Amino acid sequence: MERGLPLLCATLALALALAGAFRSDKCGGTIKIENPGYLTSPGYPHSYHPSEKCEWLIQAPEPYQRIMINFNPHFDLEDRDCKYDYVEVIDGENE
Repeated sequence: MERGLPLLCATLALALALAGAFRSDKCGGTIKIENPGYLTSPGYPHSYHPSEKCEWLIQAPEPYQRIMINFNPHFDLEDRDCKYDYVEVIDGENE
């Protein structure tokens, strides 16, 4: 496997699909990715709660592995007029 960063921190306000089936009704936490899966906002496919802030720390199984994130082609913010909804993905070591 390609050498890369072991950690990826994703701040999620809504649905985030990981390359690769993790689903949860909780908002935030640490996930060690062993298999491909999906991460969604709490209550998906229904709307998330107002002022919802979900922060996920996503870890690869081995330090030399990378996490690949793909967004569903139908990904969209709940309301286009809401200027405060966003998804931010950062490299945990290079904030």
